[in-house]
Amino acid sequence: MFKFFKKTVNGLTKTQFKIKGVLAGFSGKKYLNDDDLEYLEETLLQADLGWEIVEEILDELNNPELKELSWEDRFYEVISTKLNADELVHIEKKVIILVGINGTGKTTSAAKLAGYFSKSGEKTQLVAADTYRAAAVEQIRTWADRLDVDLVANENTQDPAAVAYDGVTSGMAKKMDRIIVDTAGRLHTSPNLMKELNKIYRIVKKVTDDISVIITLDASTGQNGLLQAREFNKYLPLDAVILTKMDGTARGGIAISVMRELSLPVLYLGVGEKVDDLIPFNRNAYLTGLIGKSEGVHE
Repeated sequence: MFKFFKKTVNGLTKTQFKIKGVLAGFSGKKYLNDDDLEYLEETLLQADLGWEIVEEILDELNNPELKELSWEDRFYEVISTKLNADELVHIEKKVIILVGINGTGKTTSAAKLAGYFSKSGEKTQLVAADTYRAAAVEQIRTWADRLDVDLVANENTQDPAAVAYDGVTSGMAKKMDRIIVDTAGRLHTSPNLMKELNKIYRIVKKVTDDISVIITLDASTGQNGLLQAREFNKYLPLDAVILTKMDGTARGGIAISVMRELSLPVLYLGVGEKVDDLIPFNRNAYLTGLIGKSEGVHE
């Protein structure tokens, strides 16, 4: 668990650099004046915490009950009350359908999930239901070979629902613990593509109800990711979120916005390119990472 904690903190380096720098500038002050609050507000909005949450934080930072704490600790105490999340949320369902727009790291996340489950001793199967992107099947096949996990693919059909149905049926017959369906990236503004995604879900649901639909969101897109999730949720029931590319953005506060505004748990954070760089979301590690307390005093 300490490895995950450390990776989370390190993955938020760009975000914590900004927030910690501002909080450090308040050292020695008992209260923040209007200029201080405006400066902090700008920083937190740039980190994509969202307007509503930022306003709540600013209102509570000057609470006299927190006056004996450093500004870093005050920030931690205040923001921790805004994030009603379990320490670690597990995927309980057997079948996982990954969805999202192009470029969010969906196929890579599918492979990393397979690696995570396989390493935990679970029999895992990948299903290559991205029939549009020419290199998608080849990419996921390379991952499957590297991870030594089963793969169901069919290059002879352009029907993703048919591939998903065959893959899930096969996985259920082989008593797989996890069946991960990789779907094609879709623009959330295209009704026809979204309806096709709904068809995949309905077809798989004919095989089993043991399904989780998880959307991958590129953390660097910030608040636009919330819009994507809302649109996807109109066509199929989203259960959770994977935030990718966290290590490459200063918008790490987006996880709070996702959980508060979408009422969806963040299950995993993508913090690098390696297979073990998809790490389970941990509330304390995440909040610690935002303000740079890498020593883990709040773990």
